[in-house]
Amino acid sequence: MLKLEEKIVMYGSIKARRTLNPKYMTPYHEQAQWTEYTELKEIIGEIYKTLEHPLKIFDIGIGYSRIPVLLSAVDTWKKIARYVGIDISKHCVMQSKEIINSKGIADKVEIILFDAVNLNVEMDAPFLKDRYDLIVCTYFTAGDFKPKQIQLRTGKNGQIINYDLNLLKPNKDFVAVFKGAFDLLSDDGKIVLGSVYCDSELARKVQEKFYRKCGMTVITSHKDPFTATKEGFWSERFCEEKIYEYLSWIACDKIELVPLDDYNFATMVIISK
Repeated sequence: MLKLEEKIVMYGSIKARRTLNPKYMTPYHEQAQWTEYTELKEIIGEIYKTLEHPLKIFDIGIGYSRIPVLLSAVDTWKKIARYVGIDISKHCVMQSKEIINSKGIADKVEIILFDAVNLNVEMDAPFLKDRYDLIVCTYFTAGDFKPKQIQLRTGKNGQIINYDLNLLKPNKDFVAVFKGAFDLLSDDGKIVLGSVYCDSELARKVQEKFYRKCGMTVITSHKDPFTATKEGFWSERFCEEKIYEYLSWIACDKIELVPLDDYNFATMVIISK
């Protein structure tokens, strides 16, 4: 198993960090962020009503703690007992801790440097021994888990070198993350993939425009089921069939797809235990 320091850290460069900066986002991304947050508040309320106690929430790829900061400003925060967030980026973890402290919510929120691919590995970490009522993975993060076998290198034409498409049938890193997450769910808990890119021509073109706006060089085309950049950024797109394939160990009637718009750009995936 690769050590954390040896893996590509997606948000390691300034250009890649811009993807988390609202000033670089397209209107499509802004709408997806806001709609997933609105839906997420409703889901928290529904689970709280069912369980009749404040929730323990686990956040995969917490970034700059956008979700807990937004939730802490509204009445929904009273429905949350504990909020644990992980991220593979040391920069994001450092910034998140500063933000959480500045907002005065460190009593409820814990930020941990951790590779989500290891959620399915037996490790002696206290947060892995707990169970969570809600697990979230927001703002397209679910598509960011690149199989380590696919190299983001380019040929003479500037495009990604040939790779084995079977490595995405399914993406084993995605499966490892969310199988591990599913095991951390309490009874009646839910996993929410806040937003994933739809497998549409619109989504691909917006992805490419977005990453170029952030200063990155796109190395993929319409032939690839993901968008990647020379700087090491990776983001998959999902059709309904792929979602069910990637979550094949979960019964289809436990998976709900909620469109975040009416033009096939982003979808929310809700998984019930």
